[in-house]
Amino acid sequence: MILFWTSLGLLTSAAAPVQAADQAIDRLLQSPVAKDWVTNGGNLANQRFSTLKQIDTTNVRQLKGAWRTRLKRSGFGTKYSAEATPLVKDGIMYMVTGNDDVFALNAKTGEILWQRWSRIDPKISVVCCGWLSRGLAMGEGMLFVGQLDANVVALDIRTGREVWKTPIEDWHDGYSITSAPLYFDGIVYSGVAGGELGIRGRLTALNAKTGKILWRAYTVPGLGEFGSDTWPAIGDVGIPRGAPIWNTPALDPLLGQIYFATGNCGPDYDGSVREGDNLFCASIMALNARTGEYVWHFQEVHHDLWDYDAASPVVLFDTVIDGQPRKGIAEAGKTGWVYILDRTNGKPLIGIDERPVPQEPRQKTAKTQPYPQGDATVPQCADPQPDIKSGCIFEPFWDEPVALQPSGQGGTNWSPMPYSPDTGYFYVPGSIRTSVFERFPRQYRRGQIYTRGSQEAAFHTPLAGTFTAIDGKTNKIAWQHKMSYRMGGGSGSTVTAGGLLFRGEPDGNFVAIDAKSGEVLWKFQTGFGPDAPPTVYEVDGEEYIAIATGGNSIQRSATGDAVWAFSLKGQVGPAWWPPTPPPTGLGLGLYWRLRSALLSLWQDDRRNGHLAEPSRPGAQGDRGDR
Repeated sequence: MILFWTSLGLLTSAAAPVQAADQAIDRLLQSPVAKDWVTNGGNLANQRFSTLKQIDTTNVRQLKGAWRTRLKRSGFGTKYSAEATPLVKDGIMYMVTGNDDVFALNAKTGEILWQRWSRIDPKISVVCCGWLSRGLAMGEGMLFVGQLDANVVALDIRTGREVWKTPIEDWHDGYSITSAPLYFDGIVYSGVAGGELGIRGRLTALNAKTGKILWRAYTVPGLGEFGSDTWPAIGDVGIPRGAPIWNTPALDPLLGQIYFATGNCGPDYDGSVREGDNLFCASIMALNARTGEYVWHFQEVHHDLWDYDAASPVVLFDTVIDGQPRKGIAEAGKTGWVYILDRTNGKPLIGIDERPVPQEPRQKTAKTQPYPQGDATVPQCADPQPDIKSGCIFEPFWDEPVALQPSGQGGTNWSPMPYSPDTGYFYVPGSIRTSVFERFPRQYRRGQIYTRGSQEAAFHTPLAGTFTAIDGKTNKIAWQHKMSYRMGGGSGSTVTAGGLLFRGEPDGNFVAIDAKSGEVLWKFQTGFGPDAPPTVYEVDGEEYIAIATGGNSIQRSATGDAVWAFSLKGQVGPAWWPPTPPPTGLGLGLYWRLRSALLSLWQDDRRNGHLAEPSRPGAQGDRGDR
C-alpha cells in the first residue's frame, strides 16, 4: 500500500512503539461505558451508549436538575456554539467551551475546581461555522484539546496547566480544529477543519507524552499517490484541496484500524476545475492506527458539488446479518442516508447501489452516485419554487440558480448518531432545508474563502427537522419524529441501557424518549439552547445526565454558558424563562429584491472593469443562513 507521509520523513518514528500509554484509560476506552465517560463518543466505538440504568423508562419522569453551573460567560455570544460532550472521571467533569476555555467541575455539585483560559487570538477569521469545540480527550494525566488556532494542547488534568502545545498548521492558511481529539495507546489523533478555505485535509498523530508529531495521513493525495488519478493532473489547478475531518475518529484495537469521515472538496460548488471522483472527499476512511497506512475507503458522494460532506462521527458496531456475525461501521450523511459498511474492508453490509444521475458537462459531473438501500431520514426533493428550477438530490447546477433538497445544510451535518446494542437502532438527527445553489468563479487566496458558488436558504420553505430511529439490520425507519426545528447541525443525543434516549432541542428543552418506541417521556426547559450531546455518568452510586447549554450559531438556538446535570434526587426545577425559539422559515420578497439589486450592481461593475470576480449573496457565509 502507498503511504500518505509528509515530507518530514517520519516513517521510522511513526512505526516505532509509543511509550508510557495510559493502561487504565485504554481499558475504559475499550469497555462498555459505565460510571465514567472518558472520551467524546463514550468509548472508542463512538456509540454514545451508556450501560447505566438506574434512570429508566419507569422513573425518568422524576428527573430534576441536580445542579446548573454558569461557565463565567466563556463562549457566551452569537458567534459561539456549545457542542462539546463533557468528560467525567472519578467524580470530576471536564468541559471545553466555544472559546477553547477548559473547566474542571465537581461532577456531583457543579462547583468549578479550576479553569484554563485559552487566550486564543480574537482575530482568528478562518472558522467556518461559529466558534466552537466539540470536546476533549483524556489520557496519561492530561486533557487534550484541539484549538481554533490549529494547535493541539495538552493540559495537566489536576491543575489545567499547559504541558505542551503543538501547531498542526498555521491558522492564517485557513486551518482550524473544531473536533475533539482521540487518545488511545499513547497517541493523540486530531483532524483539521477548513474545507471552505482551500486547506489540504489530514489526520495527525501525536505522541501523547511529548506532543511530537508521529505522522500525518492526508485525505487528498499528492502526485503519484493512491487516489491522485481521481483529480486533474497537478499543474494550474495546484494541489487538490479539501476533505477536512470535522469530527472525532473511532478506533478498533483488535483490527488495529482508525476510522473517520471526510468533508467537502475545494473549491466547493464548482466541479469544473477538478474533474474526477476527487478522493477522498465525502468519504469514510480506514487507516492503520499505528502507522497511518491506508487500509480502505468508501466514497459517499463522487465529485461532490453540493457540500454533501461527511461531517457526522462514524460509529462502530457489531451485528448479525443473514445469520452471520459482522463488524459494522456507519455514518449519517447530509444526503439523508445512513451508510452502513463492513469495517474490515469498507464493503456495504446493506446494499448500496450505483445509479445514474442527471448530468451537467460543464460541472464534470460523476455519471453515477451511491444510493443506499433503505430509507432516507429527510426529504430528497425540493418543493417547486417561484421562477427557479427545482430538483432532487444530485441535480447539478451551473450559473442559474437551482433549488435542491436536501441541501448542504440538510440531512445530518456535525451532529453525532448514537447506536444502541439493545434496540439495534441508530438515532439520526436531521435538518430539512431547501437551498438555492449557484456557481460563480473565485480564485484561491491563502486563508480566504475558496467556495466557487453558494447555497442560500430558499424562501417560503420550512427550516425544520427530523429525528429518526434507523434499524441497523435493514437501514429502514423504525420510528421518526417530525421536528419544528433543524436537528442535524449541532444537536446530539445519547442512549442508555435504561431504555432511554436523551436529546437537546433548539427551543431549550432537554428531552427523554423511549429508545424502542420513540415515545416522549419527559421534558425539561433549560433556558438556553441545549445543542450538544449529553453525558451519562455515576458518582457515589447516583446516576447523572449532563448537557452543555450554550446555543448553536448555525441552528440559531439561544446562546448561553451553562452546564446542567440531572438526577433522580435533583431538586432544581426548569428555567422559568423559555428562550426565543429559532426561526422555522424565511420570507421571500426581501431576499430576492436584495439579490437582484446586488447582482445588477455586480454586473454593472464588471462591465466597467471594477470587479475581477463576483461578490454574490452568501459568498462569505455559504454554510449559514445569512
